[in-house]
Amino acid sequence: MMRRIDLFRGRLQQNNVALALLHTADNVFYVSGVPLLSEWGRPLWALLPAAGRSALCGAAIQQENMHENSSFDEIFLYGDDEDPVQTSVRLCAQFMARSSSKRLRIGLEEQLLPTRLFRALQGHFPEAEFVEIGPWLEDMRLIKSDEELRWLELGAELAKIGADAFLEAMQDNATELAVASHAVAATNKAMGALCANGLTSTHAYAQFGKNTLVPHLHPTSRRLARGDVVSLNVFPVVWGYCAELVRTFVYGEPTEQLRKICQAVGEAQTAGIDAVKPGVAMAEIDKATREALRRHDLVKYVRHGSGHAGGIMIGAAGREAKGELRSYNMTRFQPNMSTSVEPGVYLPGVGGFRQSDMLIVTASGARCVTDFPHEIGF
Repeated sequence: MMRRIDLFRGRLQQNNVALALLHTADNVFYVSGVPLLSEWGRPLWALLPAAGRSALCGAAIQQENMHENSSFDEIFLYGDDEDPVQTSVRLCAQFMARSSSKRLRIGLEEQLLPTRLFRALQGHFPEAEFVEIGPWLEDMRLIKSDEELRWLELGAELAKIGADAFLEAMQDNATELAVASHAVAATNKAMGALCANGLTSTHAYAQFGKNTLVPHLHPTSRRLARGDVVSLNVFPVVWGYCAELVRTFVYGEPTEQLRKICQAVGEAQTAGIDAVKPGVAMAEIDKATREALRRHDLVKYVRHGSGHAGGIMIGAAGREAKGELRSYNMTRFQPNMSTSVEPGVYLPGVGGFRQSDMLIVTASGARCVTDFPHEIGF
C-alpha cells in the first residue's frame, strides 16, 4: 500500500494536482485498503493529498472496517441523521479547507462521478479546478504487484474447485440456482481453508439452454434437460480481486452443430491465448480470435470483445478500458498484467458459447492460471 500510495502521489505532484478525491469502491479500496462491498447509499470517500495527511470519510456503520483496514492517516464518520451525500461532502470540504488556497486543483474520477455528488462538490469549491484522474489509476492498476498476483492465483485455484463443484451438481432436472449455489458454497469453503483472513463476494452463474444467450444472467429456476447447452461461470473474489473460469458444453449427447460450435470457440480461445505476450497490442488478441471464428463462419455471431483485464472488481471502476481485448484498443501487454481470454458466439435460437481463462503476462509470454478441462461431457 505504501508503494502504491507513493507512486500515485508522484503522479499528482507531476500534474500539479493538490488532492485526489476518490469515490468508487474499486479505487477507494486500491488506494486505501478499505473494501466496501455494499455502499447502500452511503458514500465512502478517499482523500489523498499530493503531500501531507490523508483521510477517509465514510458512514459510521463502516467504522470498524475503516479502522482495521485503512492505510490512511485520518477517518471521518457520519451517521444516518443527515443526508449522506451533503454530510459526507461537507466533511470532505472541511478536510480540504486546511489548504491555504481556495483555487485547488482537485482530482476526481469524473467519468464515474454521479451528477449529484459533483454538484455538491462544486457548491463547496466554486473556485476549484476539477481534473480527471481516473485514467492514472487505471494505468497503475493494469500492472499487478507480486502481492496482487498472489491473490489472483489463489482465486484461480478456487475457480477450479468451484468448477468441479458445478459439474458435481449437474443432474437431470437440477435448477440453475441449485448448481450455481453449490459451486459458490464449495468455493467459499475452500477459501476458508486456504486463506486465514479471507474476505469474499464470490459468485457463479449457471445458464442452461437459451439462457446461455445472456452471459451475465443470474441463476434462475430453469431446470436442466438432456441436450441443453450449459454455461459454467465461476468467479471467486478474494479481498476484491476477481478470478474467472468459464466453460460451455452440452449436457448429454451433443448434436453435430453444437459439437462444431464448441470446437470452433475452443480453437478461437487457443489462438487468443497463444498470441498474448509482452509488446503485443490487445487488439491483436481480439483479431486472432475473430479470425479463427471467421474460418468457421461464426464471426457474425460475436457480441463482445475477446477478454479484459483481471483484478479488483468490486464496483463501477472494475473494468479498466485500457485492459479490454477489443479491436480498437492498442494498449500493449506488459509483464505482470492479468487478462482473461474469452471469445464467444451467440446464435439466436441455439445458445451462447464462451470459454474463458485467466492469464498472467510474463517476461516472454503468458501463463494460464485457470487450467481446467475444456472438453466436458455427460
